[in-house]
This record gives sequence, C-alpha cells and structure tokens, in this order.
Amino acid sequence: MTAKLTEEMFLERYVSKLIMYDNNDPGIEYIFEFSIESAHVKKRLKNYALKRKNARLSDEKLVNMLGTVMTRGELRAQRNIKVMDMTPNQQALIRRVLRDSFTQNELEKMGKGGLIVRVFPINGGNAGEYSRKRHDMDIPKISLDPELDEDTITHEFVHHARTVDESREGFAKTAYRTVNGIYDITFHRKNESDIRNFEEAATVAETTARTRGPAKRISGYYDYVEEIFQRAAYDSDRKRLTGNSQSANIDETKGVKGKAVINRINEEFAKTHIASMRMNGRTALRSYEILNQKG
Repeated sequence: MTAKLTEEMFLERYVSKLIMYDNNDPGIEYIFEFSIESAHVKKRLKNYALKRKNARLSDEKLVNMLGTVMTRGELRAQRNIKVMDMTPNQQALIRRVLRDSFTQNELEKMGKGGLIVRVFPINGGNAGEYSRKRHDMDIPKISLDPELDEDTITHEFVHHARTVDESREGFAKTAYRTVNGIYDITFHRKNESDIRNFEEAATVAETTARTRGPAKRISGYYDYVEEIFQRAAYDSDRKRLTGNSQSANIDETKGVKGKAVINRINEEFAKTHIASMRMNGRTALRSYEILNQKG
C-alpha cells in the first residue's frame, strides 16, 4: 500500500467523522483534532449525533466549518498545528481564522517542528500568549483566553510566523534573536524593553492587515499610541496596510496574507500609527533602530 493511498484513506475516514454539536447553532458542522496519522474524533460530547458525509476523494470541497469550506489542501496545511483543551466551537473558530488569515504555505511553515494551541484563562488577564521554543521547551505553544476573537487568534499566530519563517527580513522579522531555532535569552535580557516594544507593534500591524475584516475590539496596544484616538489610529493603519487607504469605509477593506502582507509591512510599517506607540518612553520604530544598531 503506497503512502499516498494510506493518506487518502485516513483523510476519507476523517471527513466521514463530523458531528452536529447540540448548542445554540446546531446547523454548524464542527471539526475535531485533525491529523493524517490519527484521523478520528478524540472526544464524544453529550447529545451528539454522528453525521456522515458522502464525500468522495475526488471532491474538492470537503468540510463546512463555521461557514467556511475547507479543501483537502487547507486541512493538510494545518495538520501539524495541534489544538487541545478547548470546545468544538473554539477549535472550529481557530481553524477558520487560520484558513482565512494565512496561506497554506505559511501554515505549513508554522506547523513544521510542531505547534501546540490551548484555550484557558490566562494569568494577568491577557487575551493570548505566545511561548517560543527554548532550551527547556521543544515545542512552541500558543495560549488563548476562552473569549476568542479573530484579532487575538491572528495576533498570536503572527508572533509564531515572524519567528519560524526564515525568509523574513526587516520589520516583518521577529525582534527575538534566535540561534538554531532557540531564542537567545542573553540578547533578550539586555534588550527586553526594546524587543517587546517593537515586536508587539509590528505584530499588531501585521495582524491589522491580515484579519478578514476590521476588528470590533481593537488591540490594546493602540492604547500606547499618543495624539490620536485608538479607533482612528487602527482604522487608518488598516486602510494603509491593506492597500485601501483611499476607501472611505473601513468595512470595505479586505485582509491580505502571504508575501503581499510581508511586503506591506516592510514598506508601510514606519508610516503607521502603531509604529509610534510607546511602551518604554520611545517609539516602537526607534526601538527597532536601536536593536539593529546593536547588530
């Protein structure tokens, strides 16, 4: 039996195991943990009914997840991103946001080497946290508060993309220096305030450009932008970074991803309002300049 045939058999088995979850919107189909190696539903919830799909391997569109049709390629792109400790509703939302905010190639890169995503209340009231790979932690982790939204999910995954995509340069590359994939704790300790100042600003900028629609609840980091209301600053940055600066209506702006968004960040970040945010007495843009002067 060929490896390709085995993979297709696993995928067919997985696609057939969708459930109708008994909640406020029973018409939504939810996806459980997806893995080519173990294509199965890991949890059985109360009041569930197994719904089988008559999907043939030749079918391009296989899964309807929160209104988003997922193809086989889109499912495979996320296969190494492991989600756990969350409800089917939360998992479906995360999978849909990843599909909408990143290309399949980006998701493949993000999953290479492993990535674990969990949902639970985070100490300090943060909406999300990214724990990068360290000497004492082989697999990076993303933690998300149960009150998920598109902006927060995308933000934490952008942190990861900025770290693992070695082709990135300039503003689009993480401020955390790494050695063999492990971040340099010595460099971090010497430059912690500037690293965080720039890293969060650049991550907010990329998130602002990537999300499918403008955020209803804008990032709290816009609180550090002076001399302009937070909503106005976000709307202006969204239009600039998505290439819709001439649009009068923020709701008409469409998210960008892949090389397009990386190019937008490198070309436009210095002109954004978020680049002027101050977390340590100087702007995020100035922190970037200082970090690069130190080489």
